Amino acid sequence: MAARPPDRIHSERAPPAPYGSSVTARAGFVDALLTAPVGVMLVGLLEAEVRNSYPLPSKSDPDAVLEAAEAVRSRSFGSLVALAVDASSHMTPWNMDVAAMVAAAYRDAGARLPIAKAIEERFGIDLHQPLDRAGQQWWQSDNSVESRAPEPGHRPFSEVYGAGQFTWAGLWTVTNPPPEAHRCLANSWEMYPRPLSRWRLPVRSGAHIVEIHRPDDWSALVTRYPAPARAGEEWWELPGRHQDAESVAGLMAIPHQRAARTSIRQHLVPDWGLVAADHDGIHLSWAGFLTSEGCITDLGDGDVAMLRYWFSERTHWLTDPFGTPEPLDAPHIDEDRSDFGGVDVRRDSARRARDLQALEVQLGR
Repeated sequence: MAARPPDRIHSERAPPAPYGSSVTARAGFVDALLTAPVGVMLVGLLEAEVRNSYPLPSKSDPDAVLEAAEAVRSRSFGSLVALAVDASSHMTPWNMDVAAMVAAAYRDAGARLPIAKAIEERFGIDLHQPLDRAGQQWWQSDNSVESRAPEPGHRPFSEVYGAGQFTWAGLWTVTNPPPEAHRCLANSWEMYPRPLSRWRLPVRSGAHIVEIHRPDDWSALVTRYPAPARAGEEWWELPGRHQDAESVAGLMAIPHQRAARTSIRQHLVPDWGLVAADHDGIHLSWAGFLTSEGCITDLGDGDVAMLRYWFSERTHWLTDPFGTPEPLDAPHIDEDRSDFGGVDVRRDSARRARDLQALEVQLGR
């Protein structure tokens, strides 16, 4: 492996520029939103809401854009991030019209600038919040515990999802998500079978966190800890056995789009074992999700990086920096069928015991 380039990672040990705080992290957010696949889909869906057009109108309307921008100013944070998760869901590989839909969103992105500005003005600080160590929640489906725990001191970081966007050896948490977003989060994370439970996992003060607020933060992680993506696992966005060049032709005709490439040298992802040697967790803020999910960064010489399939604000933990788990009430998924949607592990002792055993296995305790 080549020598690591200088440390450009934005982390708590070395406060970086420009993302050293929730205020300075906001710099350039509007431009980043309007060049990112999820960002352009989100502003398009916000216009679609006021026009009752689903999923996107065929052409942007100036009056509807202004109406949508005004509606953002009275919108709740929970409903915004729920819609953002929905915007991301339209980009999944099993959506046959995904490339055409994203292309349409890019074509009208500039006309929807007032919507993007309204998002930044109302929610910019909330979207850029760094990791809240006291607010981390671990959600668990009703899976049986793996029969074999990892060997002591060994975590299989090389076992990755897809092209290598994350490692199965990691553990996910989310930061106290608003109830309005619970259902869409559970669906986007594909958490089955249900009912789902949730726990608070307090993070120790010494844990080292990398903050991802922009695609450049992800590419900095990748270029410091590079690994080639697993061959054949890219989908519609990058060249490979799953990409149909004809279906992405309309998207490729848009100069500023960052959703697809038809020619690259290699796709680079993090070497998760090396990342784990230096860092405890990688936190993707809501702003990071809006601007980085599915957003391709050209690294030079034909190489690219792309954060993918994180689906929301989340933290991917590579070590066990947690204190004592605290049981929480059920996620707000299906109020009419609480037995299907969520379970309160404060009251269900059998489920509480299964969850704790599963957590010990995942963390290798």
